[in-house]
Amino acid sequence: MVAGSKRLVHTLMQHDLIDEYQLLVYPIVPGSGKRLFGGVTLRSVETKTLSSGVVLLRYQPARK
Repeated sequence: MVAGSKRLVHTLMQHDLIDEYQLLVYPIVPGSGKRLFGGVTLRSVETKTLSSGVVLLRYQPARK
């Protein structure tokens, strides 16, 4: 599990070392940001809405 390190995540992505992405989406919009998954094709595994309104999204890389 990697939390909050964009640079490390990009390095792991470049070497195809990530088996699954789990994202927690909070219902706020703090401003604009940078793309995290530029150029990576993901397939949705699970979408779950928690009682707090937070959405859990699980993805796996779509490998060839």
